[in-house]
Amino acid sequence: MSPVSAEIPATQAGRITHRLAVAAFALIALAYLAQCATPLRLVNDGVDYLLQASSALDGHGFLLHGSVRSMRPAGYPAMIVVLGKLGLATSWAFVALNCLALGIGCWASYYILRRSFEFSSTTASVICLLTSLSFLMVRNVTYTLSDIPYFGLSTPCLWMLLEAEAELVSRRWKRLLAILPFMVINVEVRTIAIVMIPAFLWAAMGGMPVAKRIYPRLLPHRYLLLAAFVLVVAASGDLLIHSRYWQFNLPTFLRRGIVRSVASNLSDHTSEWGEMIINAPLSRLPAVLTWPVRILGATAIITSIVGIWKKRDRVDSLLLYLLCGAAIVFVYPWFDTRLWLPFFPFLMGYVLLGLRQIVPSWALRPAILVYTCCFCALGIAALVFSTRLSFAGSRFPDLFGDGHFRATYRLALLKEQPATGERVDPDGLYLLRRFEPRAR
Repeated sequence: MSPVSAEIPATQAGRITHRLAVAAFALIALAYLAQCATPLRLVNDGVDYLLQASSALDGHGFLLHGSVRSMRPAGYPAMIVVLGKLGLATSWAFVALNCLALGIGCWASYYILRRSFEFSSTTASVICLLTSLSFLMVRNVTYTLSDIPYFGLSTPCLWMLLEAEAELVSRRWKRLLAILPFMVINVEVRTIAIVMIPAFLWAAMGGMPVAKRIYPRLLPHRYLLLAAFVLVVAASGDLLIHSRYWQFNLPTFLRRGIVRSVASNLSDHTSEWGEMIINAPLSRLPAVLTWPVRILGATAIITSIVGIWKKRDRVDSLLLYLLCGAAIVFVYPWFDTRLWLPFFPFLMGYVLLGLRQIVPSWALRPAILVYTCCFCALGIAALVFSTRLSFAGSRFPDLFGDGHFRATYRLALLKEQPATGERVDPDGLYLLRRFEPRAR
């Protein structure tokens, strides 16, 4: 079911828009399902997850090569293990699982956008359409990565948190208790799901109305609260320092130093936002566009901040989730746009709120129409390319990726021995022979 099918428009124009939206989502869904025909697409992090799943299927636990603990959580490999127990641990099932998660994520996002942002049905549907046609979704739906499954798991939790936040105390706690197991699952799938904890506490408190009532009572104890906050930050810092994330990235911070780290993060994360806004990866664009894309990304970040400021008197669970998630991603010392994937529809929502404050409505409406058409055209182009790759047959090894696994695919799928100087990745070959039926 598409997100827009939940609301029946009253006017003739509304009914036409509704039917067009349903048709668009149906066609996009079919295009995504066509990706189930793809051979297993190997990427570095995906190899890690598959090795964990393979080890668990063999009875050795979620380890790499049966002995080494991964820095990545075992939630997504556990999903692969479940598929394996059902006899479905194959490439098409992995893509089908991602397609299901993407559909659930867009469906839940529609209701979140309606409740949290108070967007109209049309506006929420368009943002969901842009989400489904984002190159981030198109590219990652074919990978064995946890990003899209997390998107599909986290958005219903956020929707339930928003619903609980508005309930009376007795009903609120019933909803929150029902949410807790799903939050644990989210953390097991992606560690960044810990940012749901502040959102959960905010919903448990009752949100902004309760915060406004208790603020005058807490004001006389502000210094005590500040001390408690400092202690919480210190405890969190201690946990961070001893975390695998910190130990993995510490050498990078030390090598770069403070100034270079800040400059690098600024460059990387403005580029990531620029990619999301133009709906195309920088790797596919001419080098001359790098700085314009970064400037566009910086503009989008500033615009979203304007949108957040506009909503400052209506803070809700979603905003806390988004702010905490952004705080983590912004300090990540590498360029990786997919880290923003689970936040994408909500980032677009805040950018739109900011634009409504900055740009006059008479200019904003046609600009959004043109932008939406261009964004969708690029998304459709990405889907067409991905579909071509899925049905490439013997040409797949030459067309997929940067060539790192080319020799591996040739040996596994075409039974061609590597040429001189080419390297077959042993892990990749093992995983293809285990999870890709065409390589067995």
